[in-house]
Amino acid sequence: METKTPAINKTLYRSYRGELSKLTFNSKPIINDLSKRATADIADAETILKAIEDHLRFSVPDLKLPAFYLLDSIIKNVGGMYVDLLYGRLERIFVDVWKTVDAEVKGKMERTMRTWRDGFEGGRRNVFPEFVLRKIEEDVAKLKARATGAVAVAPVAPLVEGEADILDNLTSMQSYSKKRALEQKQQAMEQAVSARVDAYDASSRGSSHPQHAPKRQRTPDHGQVSNNVQC
Repeated sequence: METKTPAINKTLYRSYRGELSKLTFNSKPIINDLSKRATADIADAETILKAIEDHLRFSVPDLKLPAFYLLDSIIKNVGGMYVDLLYGRLERIFVDVWKTVDAEVKGKMERTMRTWRDGFEGGRRNVFPEFVLRKIEEDVAKLKARATGAVAVAPVAPLVEGEADILDNLTSMQSYSKKRALEQKQQAMEQAVSARVDAYDASSRGSSHPQHAPKRQRTPDHGQVSNNVQC
């Protein structure tokens, strides 16, 4: 069965957006008043959340933190349907705001998010399920890694007994194999260069000192007697 999205109360939406426009700084009285109104209009929780979402989306970065604190106040002080409706959208809301604000505000948002693990009953249970908060933390880690050029690495499980020695041996074997391969490659290169030098030297000697065939000496014809010889 498909779940229908609650209808938006347009009158309440416009009224609440108007009240949100007054939240230009971190004013506790204004946040308290807006939280009380959210309590009174909890039957229209979807409308209230829609108004806050749109305010966060379209307001300038300097005005986002007070509205984020309002959302935090409603989560902790009103809860109920608001928390239920935020399960599937909190990640998007948090990350979209986090990406547009400066480092100081980012840090404040992250500290606020950590309180959602112990927002009720003195820390005995989370405000949101762990998987919701964990997904936000993973998204933030990826964005930070992308900004610094690093790689976000998931936590690695510790090695069980004996695995460390096996990995050390494998690392040693791999290092030896790589070293041996490099030595063989170097020897092959040296042999190739040496062969080329020898061939060049031989060619140079052949072109600089040509070998002349010895002149053929005439062999006297002993049968012929010289005319100058007197008998």
